[in-house]
Amino acid sequence: MDVTVEVPPGTEEATPPIESFDDMMLDAKIMMDIKFKEYDKPTPIQAQAIPIICSGRDVLGCAETGSGKTAAFSIPMIQHCLQQPEIKRGDGPFAIVMAPTRELAQQIEKEAKTFSRSSKGFKTTIVVGGTNMSEQKMDLRNGVEVCVATPGRLIDHLHQGNTNLARVSLVILDEADRMLDMGFEPQIREVMMNLPTPHQTLLFSATMPVEVEALAADYLNKPVKVKVGAVSVPTSNVAQHLEKLVDAQKVDRLCELLLEEKSEAEKFGGTLPMTVVFVERKARADEIMTLLNEEGVAAAAFHGGRSQQEREAALSDFTTGKCAVLVATDVAARGLDVKGVMHVVNLDLPRMFEDYVHRVGRTGRAGMTGRATSFYTDRDSFLVAQIKRALQDLENGNAFAFATGKEARAKEREAQKAWREGRAAEPEQAAVGGVDIIVDDKFKHMKLSASTASLTSAGGAGAAAPAGNADDAFGSDDDDDW
Repeated sequence: MDVTVEVPPGTEEATPPIESFDDMMLDAKIMMDIKFKEYDKPTPIQAQAIPIICSGRDVLGCAETGSGKTAAFSIPMIQHCLQQPEIKRGDGPFAIVMAPTRELAQQIEKEAKTFSRSSKGFKTTIVVGGTNMSEQKMDLRNGVEVCVATPGRLIDHLHQGNTNLARVSLVILDEADRMLDMGFEPQIREVMMNLPTPHQTLLFSATMPVEVEALAADYLNKPVKVKVGAVSVPTSNVAQHLEKLVDAQKVDRLCELLLEEKSEAEKFGGTLPMTVVFVERKARADEIMTLLNEEGVAAAAFHGGRSQQEREAALSDFTTGKCAVLVATDVAARGLDVKGVMHVVNLDLPRMFEDYVHRVGRTGRAGMTGRATSFYTDRDSFLVAQIKRALQDLENGNAFAFATGKEARAKEREAQKAWREGRAAEPEQAAVGGVDIIVDDKFKHMKLSASTASLTSAGGAGAAAPAGNADDAFGSDDDDDW
């Protein structure tokens, strides 16, 4: 991975990178936990970021998925907390980590617990929606060294007096771009404006749109910029395949693809590689999960319509190998760090290029290789053109061909609208015929009629899809409800 480090003009050079964890002279208890985790040597971002963070400087980190970023801030965070005076009941935490989703917050807290397991009495807590607020309240009032939180729930506890910011000396914003996308900027700024001084701030983001740069400019003090790998483009170690189908063929083709891979793996005594299948809607995720299980492919569903307990159970089944396929909506496209995912299948392409980037980023992590297969129809032509252009630019060495963030997405929507209008003005093309597919009665509602498939294919993005079409590429935002 390429690593670049930039320091603001007129400031000291950044602390040089480490070659091994022993070089950092970390607390002996943390070193025990690093060895327990069986970390041989730091990843590039860990080698660069850990010594810089331990030196007390603010950091603006931009790292591709699977780079080891969470450990890069968790290890120095634990080190920082161990150096503080003992926490007492009623004290606020030493460190606060803010993340956009429950799942990402859970992963961060798990990492924090991993590197503090040998530190007797060290306490962490997670403060997120969808879980018992009374238990969170009790943890906060008893005193914790580290609080990992989603911004909205953290503000709730602060307003209720369950915790305070008086002893916070380290604050970490993880996946800052996603938090801003989800509308958490007011809550983030409320926390940041009420922090004691001095304090250290770390901001990590997979992309660096203007909104993130503005947030960093307001709250980071002469930060060291650490950039690892190509940012906001499909990762170069993921083989990406685009396959054109009509809607009626998608489900059948998915089953065919997964059954072929399962059969091939079993010939050599293996199992189906870990696969994430992305769909657009919650109900469709459940339907596809049921169909795959009926076909003999063990699958679990993961989306915002499921309870926290159900989502945790699905993740557990997936990560422990009880099922090889996770059928998910975009709730899993960002921040979900599951090691070993070998294949991502876009049964339904997303509406925006940036969402495609983050879906593909679930595989090919931490230097591993991966595959991505995307099914598309005529109405996805605008996004497909962007993907092909990005892949060509990547091949030509231009790793930053596409801007990201709200401003970039607004421009993309304008271009998309113009493209739609242009397609609508074109003469009607001959319909593309579908194929006959045998589908059990209970799944027939998932198969479009021949006339509907023809209309969808012929009209492209300009054609009006039937009401309730589960594959409407520009449809509801239901799954944005976290």
